[in-house]
Amino acid sequence: MTLRIAKRGRFIVHAAAFVLILVALRTPALQSIVVGGLVEFGQIADRIVRFPCWLEDHSRCFSLDRFDPTCPQCL
Repeated sequence: MTLRIAKRGRFIVHAAAFVLILVALRTPALQSIVVGGLVEFGQIADRIVRFPCWLEDHSRCFSLDRFDPTCPQCL
């Protein structure tokens, strides 16, 4: 009997947390925080590529633009 009550209580807590998260994501402030985090996450790959060069020399830095055939500075 207590296992059933514990499972039911755990389900209620998880359902309430899920509803609160969905309600919180409807607010513009939290939406901008989430979007800002996703933008930072998207820039991680570029930072990883530039990190070894940054350690060697701060003035020169490797850029993925040099693989772009339409980049005039990279030719």
